[in-house]
Amino acid sequence: MNQPWLTPGQQRFFLTWGLVIPVFGVRFAGPLVMVSLAGGVGIGEALEAALRQPARYRALLELAEPRILAFGGMFLLMVFLRYFFDEAKTLHWVRPLERRLSAAGRIEALEVALALSLLLILAAMLPAELRAEVMISGVIGLVLQLLSTSLAQAFGDEEQAGARLAAGGGLASLLYLELLDASFSLDGTIGAFAITQNLGLILTGLGLGALFIRSLTLMLSREKALDQLVYLEHGAHYAIGALGLLMLSGIVLGQHHLHLPEWVTGLIGIVLLLLSLADSLRQRGFPRHSP
Repeated sequence: MNQPWLTPGQQRFFLTWGLVIPVFGVRFAGPLVMVSLAGGVGIGEALEAALRQPARYRALLELAEPRILAFGGMFLLMVFLRYFFDEAKTLHWVRPLERRLSAAGRIEALEVALALSLLLILAAMLPAELRAEVMISGVIGLVLQLLSTSLAQAFGDEEQAGARLAAGGGLASLLYLELLDASFSLDGTIGAFAITQNLGLILTGLGLGALFIRSLTLMLSREKALDQLVYLEHGAHYAIGALGLLMLSGIVLGQHHLHLPEWVTGLIGIVLLLLSLADSLRQRGFPRHSP
């Protein structure tokens, strides 16, 4: 998944509006809408609970958790599948697996069929009253991922689009990254209430995290680090796929009052990234080759 280069103006936009959108639009307003729909309360009542009744808001948020996890899990799973189910992909990290996945990419829409099949199996394991809502939330996540990547691809890449990319590709990338960030942050928003019920502290912590990730993204983009760390993108997508599966499995576990600790999710992602970073550093100085 090669993201288009962002111009300096687009980088500033990415750090300003790209920070406001995830903190207030995703981490606050997004769960607020989900809470309102799942809890059968109005937006105003949900906002009142968020600001003045954190215990009630957390209870409402947990009620909406299966829908949130289904949406985010399916979105992230599709990001993972569409990256590896690509017949044009020639650089492989875990070669035996990735070569087979790349070859399977010749089958049109196979990743969509696999994701929907998993969603159907998941829904069959849930109580009848949850099945329809989890299915709808999961399908919405899948459709938004397809639309967002199609939008980004419509602008082409630097080699194909040139100046047109600088005018439009950055916006497509921003939209795609915001949707991806939404899927990551929804799970973290729920987990944050296990640490504190102070909404101000939650927004501050999540906002600082979003700022750090965006600054790191721009630094890697400016330094063209992905050209040097050739497997880092692979590791990131394995981490994305792992998080998506954990979010989906969390729906079933939640029905049995079981929850994976937040540190488990974080540790899996860190290990995958460190492994891909280590292999990338070993690869530096050697010419790239197709297995």
